[in-house]
Amino acid sequence: MIIKSGLIFLLFVLFHPSVLKADTDSFVRNYNQGLSFFSNNRFEKALSHFLQSADENFNSWQSYEMAGYCYFEMREKDGALEAFEESLKINPRNQHLTKVYMDLKAGAADLPLRPVVDAGAFLPGT
Repeated sequence: MIIKSGLIFLLFVLFHPSVLKADTDSFVRNYNQGLSFFSNNRFEKALSHFLQSADENFNSWQSYEMAGYCYFEMREKDGALEAFEESLKINPRNQHLTKVYMDLKAGAADLPLRPVVDAGAFLPGT
């Protein structure tokens, strides 16, 4: 099943709430602004905020993951793979991203298709 970027965004927000807590920290502001731009298909703007967020918090696997999705949507496969690799270095147990990364690297989800996502993997208890 091919998932549109809006659904990916929604699932990401639902299952990564700790990143979205209101905070005056620049890292959180940049991350949240990136999410807002991403949800409006403004991927270049979103990317700059996710990269700034990653620069401010090198342990933010979420920032690298979302930067990868921005690169992907902008049809920059190498950038997407690099960002996904950075995210997986920090959080290697991210099974969803591992699948997306492996599919993209193998060409199974090659551009211009979107990554193949098993939505059930995001639902609690499934």
